[in-house]
Amino acid sequence: MAGIKDYRIVQANNTTLNGIDVGEGMLPSNLNNAIRGLMVNVREWYNDAQWVIYGDGDGAFTTTYVSTTSFKINGADVTSQYHANRRIKIHLGTSNVFRHGTISSSSFSTDTTVNVTLDSGTLANETLTPYLAILTATDNSIPLGVIGSGNFTDGSVTTNKLANDSVTNDKIADNAVQASQVNANAITEAKINAGAVTNTKLGADAVNGSKIADDSINSEHLVDGSIDTAHLSDNSVTMAKISDATIVTNSEQAGHTPDDNTFYTTSAANTRFLNKDTSELINSGQSWSASDDYIATTAAIDARVIDLVDDVGGFVPIANETSFPNVNPDVNNGVGTIVSVEALASSHTANGSGVVTIANGTVGNSTVTLNGCGANASLPAGFGILVESTTTQHTYNFHRLVPKATEVSTVASKSTQIGLLGTSDAIADMNTLGTTQIVSDMNTLAGISGLNTLASNSANVTTVANNLSSVNNFAEVYRISSSAPTSSLNVGDLYFDTTANELKVYKSSGWAAAGSTVNGTAARFKYTASANQTTFTGTDDNGSTLAYDAGFIDCYLNGSKLVNGVDVTVTSGSSVVLSVGATASDILDIVAYGTFNVASINASNITAGVLATARGGTGLGSIGSAGQALKVNAAGNALEYGATSSAEVYGFSKNSDSQLIVTTTNQGADNISSSTFATFDDVLFSASGFTFSISNGELIATI
Repeated sequence: MAGIKDYRIVQANNTTLNGIDVGEGMLPSNLNNAIRGLMVNVREWYNDAQWVIYGDGDGAFTTTYVSTTSFKINGADVTSQYHANRRIKIHLGTSNVFRHGTISSSSFSTDTTVNVTLDSGTLANETLTPYLAILTATDNSIPLGVIGSGNFTDGSVTTNKLANDSVTNDKIADNAVQASQVNANAITEAKINAGAVTNTKLGADAVNGSKIADDSINSEHLVDGSIDTAHLSDNSVTMAKISDATIVTNSEQAGHTPDDNTFYTTSAANTRFLNKDTSELINSGQSWSASDDYIATTAAIDARVIDLVDDVGGFVPIANETSFPNVNPDVNNGVGTIVSVEALASSHTANGSGVVTIANGTVGNSTVTLNGCGANASLPAGFGILVESTTTQHTYNFHRLVPKATEVSTVASKSTQIGLLGTSDAIADMNTLGTTQIVSDMNTLAGISGLNTLASNSANVTTVANNLSSVNNFAEVYRISSSAPTSSLNVGDLYFDTTANELKVYKSSGWAAAGSTVNGTAARFKYTASANQTTFTGTDDNGSTLAYDAGFIDCYLNGSKLVNGVDVTVTSGSSVVLSVGATASDILDIVAYGTFNVASINASNITAGVLATARGGTGLGSIGSAGQALKVNAAGNALEYGATSSAEVYGFSKNSDSQLIVTTTNQGADNISSSTFATFDDVLFSASGFTFSISNGELIATI
């Protein structure tokens, strides 16, 4: 098709054919070659008759790449040919691949812009040759009535190809409508025959209370035993609903035989079980009978307890550790009597076996032995003790140490504070203090010698406590983390990124480096995309790790610049995210810009150093002396100050004697006469292409 596409629609304009001159008066020898070239062009078209390179419809044409999904036909309005829904294939010259697709739209303004939806892949910025499908929508050559069901791909007839109300009942097979084809609420009462809803059509638990008419359920619809306690409301079973044979009243209790089927009213129970005159009751003064058939009065219980205490021996108080009784304080020489020592007169220390020996411990000066005090335990003076008698005379088992009454009173005076310790918050705090980690920390604190120094700085600690809100605010404003904080964010917050090893500040656009992430003015990165890739981060194709200041970045996909915030998200500083996944092998180029401010510098602020000549200065630290001029040194690589001479010319004039006056930088004047002017002219100016002369009192330069 390479030849036909270049033919012109005006006959006279076709002057060559496959490089053969076919203009008017062509050589007879060219005729055979022209016919053969024409046959080649026809055969090429025939071999690919489904497609035609339309171009602009008249000879050679040019295309211009616009984007990955659009191109232009330059200088012609061919929107009628490049119309929507027409199939198209586009050859990419450099890549030597075809892209197939469908024209989505076209428009004309100087050039025709064609937008395409490709079956796969994208266009690239290279030579594009579009092929149009041979069939058009405006000049359709398909006969009517020839496309049968065999020409349709399975599943190709979709709902948008069917006209409204075009599917009639005759087109629906019997039993073809399933439950999934019926919309919710589509089956109304009018669509259900009377009696058509049977028990088998109702799901389990489908009939709820809202579907049962009030007062419609009677006793014949209740299964025996179906009303359990869970379905009875509180206080709903009244006396009237309980059979008479179940309740025993006061008048019936005397003749009633106890069983498991009845219960007593309160008056019947009071008479039957609390009658002091009954034979099952033990009153005060009566003999005690240990039996499950009797109930004792409180007076009888008090008397029984006193009798038991008298039998046991109970409690013996003494003043100090030298006032123990001479004989066993227990009744009938038993054991278990508690001897209470009010206050020890002196301190005592137990031996390694936990035994304390008290000389002259009894009122008769016998030795008293206390066992079970604990190895090397101390019994301090002023404290009381409780000991328990044993079967051995003057030998007791230690029970416990009793605190001083005065100290207990002191503690009692702190009842308010102790009450505060008993609050749920205080208990929770003490539970926290009691955890293994806190105890370990307190043990660590206990071993720190600097705590005394801390105590001496209590005023500073108090200052911190009084400014705790500011301290807490600083903890919220400045944080250290391996990843960007996501809560309690305010513009101006700082955090040190331990992963990137840099300080970052929170701006309205997100976290950004407090100083520029980019070293210099710009950094470039290149990534080759995988299929549908959206996020690009980490190491690029050249081994560089992506890092940038949020917002100061440009992204180019296959050479086309992406719009920040629309086509791509660039806020994290370490990754860029495309709004639409890239195609495999797409190239994403990224340019990150360094952010910095260049301050305006007043020349008066430069008070030290020497400004180099490369920066517009002289490279000199002084201004020279009077009569000197600034000139290039002999080496031609720097400036210097030196004495002026007549050779340093800056002005010309002529005097009244037609002499050329050369004025020099030292304001001296050297007169060059007409006789020497030619030599001066040759020496100074001929090399530069100029010839100087004096005419009518004027200095004239001639090239």
